[in-house]
Amino acid sequence: MIEFDPDRTVWAQVYDLLRERIEGGVYKERLPIPSIAHLEQELGIARQTVRKVIGKLADDGLVRVIGGKGTFVRPREDWQQPEEE
Repeated sequence: MIEFDPDRTVWAQVYDLLRERIEGGVYKERLPIPSIAHLEQELGIARQTVRKVIGKLADDGLVRVIGGKGTFVRPREDWQQPEEE
């Protein structure tokens, strides 16, 4: 479990944590990240929160969800670049 910041939503904190793990190479390109059940237990959070975070990571182009197989880190060159203002 991780210690959460009471001034930020749990969802935002988990999103930042998983994004850091992906960008930092803890979760390797083209390989699966831990399952929803594993992350739920590791982080001590609700399954729905994990699903929401994974959905946002997929929307951001960092991961690809493959039904029945898992969630895989996309190659870095496929990551969406933030739009410049």
